[in-house]
Amino acid sequence: MSNLGFLLLLPVLLGIIWLWVARNERRQQFVQQRLANATADTSDRESEPPSLIRKVRQTPTALFQFTRDVVTWLDIELEAAGKRIGVLHLLIAGLISAVLVIVFAKFLFAANPVWFMPLGLIAAAAGPVVFLHVKQSSYRKKFLDVFPDALDLIRRAVKTGLPVNEALAVAGREIADPVGSELRRTMEQVQIGVQMHDALEETADRIRVPDFRFLVVTLILQQRTGGSLAETLGNLSGVIRARKALRQKARALSAEAKASAAVLAILPFVVGGLLYVINRDLAMSLIGDSRGRFMVGVAFLSLVTGLTTMAVIVRRALR
Repeated sequence: MSNLGFLLLLPVLLGIIWLWVARNERRQQFVQQRLANATADTSDRESEPPSLIRKVRQTPTALFQFTRDVVTWLDIELEAAGKRIGVLHLLIAGLISAVLVIVFAKFLFAANPVWFMPLGLIAAAAGPVVFLHVKQSSYRKKFLDVFPDALDLIRRAVKTGLPVNEALAVAGREIADPVGSELRRTMEQVQIGVQMHDALEETADRIRVPDFRFLVVTLILQQRTGGSLAETLGNLSGVIRARKALRQKARALSAEAKASAAVLAILPFVVGGLLYVINRDLAMSLIGDSRGRFMVGVAFLSLVTGLTTMAVIVRRALR
């Protein structure tokens, strides 16, 4: 049990250490920025001794550089999920994944958990990635559900004579989140001096929705070449709504495959329950005997593998 407890706490300890290193690195970046601002007006003094900013810049090691890259990548990925989850959620997902793998190995395969330590570490690393990918997909789906209405509102606002900035601001106030929150964030950047096309491109890179990138390209081209923006937005709205209708049609066509997968997933448990009712001793041999638990574990892995394959095929068909 001591080895099992250590394996369960290992991902949490590693996460705490990583967060501590990342926090110190962010503090160091803040100090560097303040020192750079403070010494910007004295850069022409060649006779000065080496300043503190040079010493601070010499301190980062390979570990700090790796941590900086990881923190930057993690911030970008969390932004793509709408900032609705944090590092704590990822750590919990990794811990749960490791616990499930170790418990699965202990009770179904009747094996020593130490032998499954590499699998536990892989699950602790893969769990947060899968959880983050699911949240990003959910955020993009919610964005696409509301985005056509926002595009129609922008088109009507431009058609009445409002500038593009005002039209985007109106859509940010009137349209529900997450589209409204993203547009409000974009307009806040424009208000502090960022160019509109730069703010829109940053938003497109953050949310990773092709339909929104169509809008960004349309606005940039209209700004550079001119033309009727209301008519262009109307055509773009028709294309995006056609894409949405096509996605919904694909989901309807794949509903049969999803229903088949759900039936196949539930059927083994139903058969197992019926077997327990009909012949309890035979059913208990699958749990009481180590060979029975091994067969249950193999069957469960086969079921998960089949469901995962079907889910990947359906998801690729919906793209």
